[in-house]
Amino acid sequence: MSNLSLLEAVPRLSLFWVVVISFALASIASADEWKPKIVMDESKSSLFEIAHEIEVNSPSFFPKPTYPLNDPDVVVVVEPEIGKHRPDQDVVMAYAEGYTLDYYMSFIETLRATGFDGDIVLATSEYGLLKKNVLEYLKSQENLVVYIHKLDCFEADAVTPSDRIMKRGTPDIFQMCLLNDVYGWKDKDGNVVKTAKDPRIGRVVATLRYEWYWIWAQHYNPDSWIMLVDARDSLFQTNPFEGLPRHQNGLLYFFGENAEATRIGKSTKNRNWIRRSYGEDTLAAMADKPTICSGSTMGEQIAIETYLKALVNEWDETDIKMTGADQGFHNYLYYSGKLANSQNITKLVVWEQGKGIINNLGALRTKPFEEWGFYNQETKQVYNWDGTLSPVVHQWDRDKDMHTHYMRTVFPQWKKSFEEKMRKERINGRARTMSAIA
Repeated sequence: MSNLSLLEAVPRLSLFWVVVISFALASIASADEWKPKIVMDESKSSLFEIAHEIEVNSPSFFPKPTYPLNDPDVVVVVEPEIGKHRPDQDVVMAYAEGYTLDYYMSFIETLRATGFDGDIVLATSEYGLLKKNVLEYLKSQENLVVYIHKLDCFEADAVTPSDRIMKRGTPDIFQMCLLNDVYGWKDKDGNVVKTAKDPRIGRVVATLRYEWYWIWAQHYNPDSWIMLVDARDSLFQTNPFEGLPRHQNGLLYFFGENAEATRIGKSTKNRNWIRRSYGEDTLAAMADKPTICSGSTMGEQIAIETYLKALVNEWDETDIKMTGADQGFHNYLYYSGKLANSQNITKLVVWEQGKGIINNLGALRTKPFEEWGFYNQETKQVYNWDGTLSPVVHQWDRDKDMHTHYMRTVFPQWKKSFEEKMRKERINGRARTMSAIA
């Protein structure tokens, strides 16, 4: 397997304009006046080499997340509340708990506007915690698969059972929870005869979500492409699956953060995740390495499924309860070479920030995006360093201008549009009822 930063030509994606509901673009003349900054010659690829001081004797396979149940007959039994998986499709997966309608719409509407017609799979809050109009909106979408599953959680002592704790109107990201009743046993006819309780101690949802992803990945063919991405702060500008290499028998893509703006050792959070999980020696070996974002990963199903087993296993081996520790696991898996001998990951490519399908912007919050040269403030579009539109814009809300535009202009338009659609459907429904009575 080759562990590389973007050192080889990968087919470029075909580009076309995003069309979103009531999204007012600037005039063509204004757009033509602005040119993105081109910095493709400034490569940091050498920094992504394996940290040989911590290189491990890589396993050729990783255990399934079900292995603590110690029963080979255990299978996935949880079913989606909305929609059905289509095994032969590409798919975007995200854990999307506790959001208001506008955030679901920003994720789904911008993705569909690119022409992507594959599956979107989400996990949301339990029914009682869904925000206004969210359920109605999700039910109205085509090729959307939604898991609405109650988590069994704990108080701060990690012992006392508790409902999902809300803080400032959103679920507490530090609360420890169990993923019960997603596995179980079936009879010969495929009927569920018993469900299993989570054999692990509580995990924060940022870690627990990777087990959801693994469960969902079981529903897709080995050569389907899967994207794992954060839902709240991701927007789509072009179809991220257009032009991807196919039938590679295990191609996996990771996406780096900006190597000039941050390194693992420069970030307090990243330092703590590595130190607490793996110790000071490992941190020292990784300190000058660019951060690879755990909130944006792509690959063929056969590779993604293996990666997810490996990441869940890192939690089992380290038992770290910190929110965000998944990013430490993600970086350790790469820089230690722990994925190198997997039979199902034939190639792993790490894309430098702004040079791949997913553009991670979080580390660039130190100044306005426009000053970096990749953001057109007139059209509100984000570009890669080669001057093409970024297919996926991750962490877009770190910029004041972009955040203000979406929060004050685009989000209200989306919400108003859907609420008006619901109002018309209610009126039409009442009219049909009255007509039937008459």
